[in-house]
Amino acid sequence: MATSSTNTSGAQKQIDRLADSAHGAIDRASDIAERLGDKTDELWGMKDDYVGSARDYVKQNPLMALGIALAAGYLFGKITSGR
Repeated sequence: MATSSTNTSGAQKQIDRLADSAHGAIDRASDIAERLGDKTDELWGMKDDYVGSARDYVKQNPLMALGIALAAGYLFGKITSGR
């Protein structure tokens, strides 16, 4: 009977180690998810700032913005057409 008790005790220790390891992994994943959520909010704010700046630039310099758009379109067309 001592062998059965020893096997059970060893298995329980292994289960406890695995459970502790799983809890640690879950805690780390939760921390990462929280940080990603914070970064996502920050990036959305940056996007809004960038769009606002671009909108203001186009309003102040419509011909320059049109020229830049045409040049970018031309270059993009050359690059993607392979010619």
